[in-house]
Amino acid sequence: MKKVYLFLALAIPMMASAQLLEVTSTEHVTTNADAKVAAFSPKGDYLLLTNTSNQGLQRMDLATKKVTQITTAEGAGYNVKIAQDGKQVVYREVTIDANKSRLSTIVRHDLVAKQSKVVAKKQTNLAAMVVDAERPSFSVKDRQLMMTRNGETTVFSPNGQQYSYHWVSLSPNGQKVSYYISAVGCFVCDIDGQNIQFIGHNCYAPVWYNDEIIIASDTKDDGHVITESAIVAYDLKGNKQVLTNGDHIAVFPQAAAGKIAYSTSEGEIFVMNVK
Repeated sequence: MKKVYLFLALAIPMMASAQLLEVTSTEHVTTNADAKVAAFSPKGDYLLLTNTSNQGLQRMDLATKKVTQITTAEGAGYNVKIAQDGKQVVYREVTIDANKSRLSTIVRHDLVAKQSKVVAKKQTNLAAMVVDAERPSFSVKDRQLMMTRNGETTVFSPNGQQYSYHWVSLSPNGQKVSYYISAVGCFVCDIDGQNIQFIGHNCYAPVWYNDEIIIASDTKDDGHVITESAIVAYDLKGNKQVLTNGDHIAVFPQAAAGKIAYSTSEGEIFVMNVK
């Protein structure tokens, strides 16, 4: 059945255009030639920033624009997770051992107490980044989609293990997962791997805005560098809306309640207020 879903998905010629969200304002919050947005707090009050190589992690308070360094570790910005209450952050510190294997130390950082605690030391299993114990955690290991639930990590990969998976995101209600498959596109499925739904081809770095809308970048390149990229919204009914005006190359969106943040190719970071 999963192969049938995939065949039907690739046969869809075009998405309908609709207004899914209204952009009420856009704020330029910072410029740093080597910065990008790593995550948005669930309440929309702060951003986590990293660099273009996912090294280091900083917290930016959006009310004051104050930036606080959390870590300078390699890999800290990749798939960093924020707890639903916004008080805890889980990230990885990547090191290379003598055999040139990438090892991840998983760290939980308390933003209130400003203290960090090592959760797991130097492991190859990247899926063990659990921030809310009652919710499943998803990540990518060896090109496969992994799920960690109740302390157990298993291969998830709903479309099959012949594909390469990227950019996995759990919906706010914890019921659906979005993910991207190389050279195919973005999909959504239930957390049991069923009801696979195609979202779009050029739907890069997808994240959930709410339980019905996904935010991503629609990117074009010349085979070497990105030439165009816009922030777009997709819903689960097949509708698509372009949210940025094309003035810059907009990539790596992150979303929170009423807000969408994104980076540009020049290292600028913007926050859109939406409703």
